[in-house]
Amino acid sequence: MATFRPSPPLRTILVGTDFSLCAARALSFAISLALPQSARIHVLHVLSEPIPALDVSGALPYLDLKTRREWEESSRSHLEREVKAAEKRGIRATSSLAWGRPSDVIIQTATEMKVSMVVVGTHGRSAFEQFLIGSTAERVVRRSPVPVLTVREKK
Repeated sequence: MATFRPSPPLRTILVGTDFSLCAARALSFAISLALPQSARIHVLHVLSEPIPALDVSGALPYLDLKTRREWEESSRSHLEREVKAAEKRGIRATSSLAWGRPSDVIIQTATEMKVSMVVVGTHGRSAFEQFLIGSTAERVVRRSPVPVLTVREKK
């Protein structure tokens, strides 16, 4: 017979965000989990270079230094708003911004920060879209060293 062991308390929850409505729902779930345990939230946004192979129209911008800085500035502004929203609800919150493949950076950050849990939104893409671009949430679930809560966008 299995022995019941209570799960350890949540200390830090890592929330991956792409600033979509789905990511906002994920942050809201994370806040509701953090509140009763006085856990901290760390909001992470990962910027990634456009994938030329998927740019069949030639419409993706070349990311020169100016464009990269503009993207970073805009992302930091979004992150600041999300941290302030969490703090208004009584949560200690921090944020970070990184460049790379989102799933890789989320896993790396979760490992380095020794978080208790990762929370990410999942957009519920079609099988074709998932074949082409994959699912960040799926890759995080498969490789995360800690529990992962995925939050679907409202349908």
